[in-house]
Amino acid sequence: MRIIPRFRDVTLIGLIWTLLFSGALSRAEDGDARLKKRIAELEAENHALRKIIAEIQSTLKSVPETTIQLSTNLNGLRIVILPGDWGGAGLVDMRKVCESAARSILAHLPDDGFPPFLVQRSNSGPITLYRRGKGNEHIVRLDTGGRAWAQLAFQFSHEFCHVVCNYRESKNPQLWFEESLCECASLYSLRRMADEWKTNPPYANWRSYSTSLASYVNDRVKKYQGRKETIVEFYRTHLKELEKTGTNRDLNGYIAVKLLPLFEETPAAWQSLRYINLGPTEENRSFKAYLKGWYERVPERHKPFVRRIAEEFQIEF
Repeated sequence: MRIIPRFRDVTLIGLIWTLLFSGALSRAEDGDARLKKRIAELEAENHALRKIIAEIQSTLKSVPETTIQLSTNLNGLRIVILPGDWGGAGLVDMRKVCESAARSILAHLPDDGFPPFLVQRSNSGPITLYRRGKGNEHIVRLDTGGRAWAQLAFQFSHEFCHVVCNYRESKNPQLWFEESLCECASLYSLRRMADEWKTNPPYANWRSYSTSLASYVNDRVKKYQGRKETIVEFYRTHLKELEKTGTNRDLNGYIAVKLLPLFEETPAAWQSLRYINLGPTEENRSFKAYLKGWYERVPERHKPFVRRIAEEFQIEF
């Protein structure tokens, strides 16, 4: 039986009421920036949802019942895998992989809510669009297919991290840092997934996939183990290229591997990423200003972690 969300029950007052009692407003230390951003998102969602009820219901009538399923069980994380040339992979199976990939980081974001994620097929590399869907959904495009679960998890974890980092369309020479954080998130998530799937995979017969998940992430880490530069030496050597492109995957990958132990030692620090990219775009002019703005916005409990990252790059503020 197809279940259609009761969009008529979603009102702005109801959404804000839920937000009030979710704990988002209970922490004064979190500041106003995130709250204002979330309220604006909820207002946009509510406005758009009223316009597209008929369109969604019409679309669902023409789609087989097993193709689109909406997940609402991961702290409100809603993922929709849209039909496409996925190489025979089942949409429900793909959704379960994406949920599992997000779970490791989402566990440290207990009070955060996200608009739905619409996952589309891409043939030119994974990407999260700056443009939102009609209901304020995040549009994520993944370039994978078949039962390549490790690749699917790696790509979705990366794109999910962009959303966690408040990705935005602006001129940003420091984009390389966000990209490196997202690569790090993928490594972190796959390691957690590999351990989880040994005993608690989405399906009992998926336990064997834990080995391929572990191999996928270990191969990426081993790729950089022969390099001896410290993170600050690497940063200074490749500064011009980092600020020029931002998405040089080889450079992003090296920095991600260097950052990985910091997040594995302090998993709660994933929540600190919720305070990146919320300041004025002038922060983007230098890495020091970018880190300083991040440091000043995070709650007190996360300041030691952000300062530690700054120290890794020998930046003081």
